[in-house]
Amino acid sequence: MSAPATGELTTAILVHGVGLDRRMWDGVSRCLAGRLPCIAFDMPCHGEAGMPEGEVTLATFADALADIVGGLDSAPVVVGFSMGAMVAQRFALDRPEALRGLVLMNAVFDRDEGQRAAILQRLAAAERNGPAGMADSAIERWFTKGFRKVSPELVEPVRHRLLANDPAAYLAAYRVFAMADSELACEAARIACPTLALTAEHDINSTPAMSRALAQAIPDARALVLDGLAHGAPIEAPERVADAIFDFAAGL
Repeated sequence: MSAPATGELTTAILVHGVGLDRRMWDGVSRCLAGRLPCIAFDMPCHGEAGMPEGEVTLATFADALADIVGGLDSAPVVVGFSMGAMVAQRFALDRPEALRGLVLMNAVFDRDEGQRAAILQRLAAAERNGPAGMADSAIERWFTKGFRKVSPELVEPVRHRLLANDPAAYLAAYRVFAMADSELACEAARIACPTLALTAEHDINSTPAMSRALAQAIPDARALVLDGLAHGAPIEAPERVADAIFDFAAGL
């Protein structure tokens, strides 16, 4: 796979978060139309992809991303959101030659003891109650109060998507999301491509501090924090997210 010439825009591969599907990127894709080609896909355990055979690990998702990238003529920018950022990091570590750039959006990085205890509590809740036990609290964390009030037509499809997940598939993916940051934190310095660590001011679990620390750990990286937004920034403010992705890709 060849890299595009300097200044030539490439394709962006958009990787969704746990419990979601490719449709979370619809607004961002519309805002990038005519500026940057985009491909969004359903990861294993999500949407139309279904439950894979065998053990589900972070590599399961990175291999699915590799299948998408393998169909391109040149190295893309991979944009990973939340769990998708974990998948993007694993891919970048295992296949550095296949990437032109990396956007790690609302990424978890090196959870501390309190953060790890919190995610393990949410994992236990998922094990007890499945997606139904997670949807309401996720909506509250992901979107600002004002957005939840004025844009139910955008918020409610997210709730429905979470509730529609196959419980076994959701739990398999959530276990990876809950645990995989520990395998990635010590390897971040090996990520070789230009990287943007992008998050939102009010993201309480994928915090600005995490993105700044991630940017410090990766040799060729910078952090950007979108003010006034929470975890669901790609849905709440697709224009701002699209602009950040485009500016990064255009600068490669």
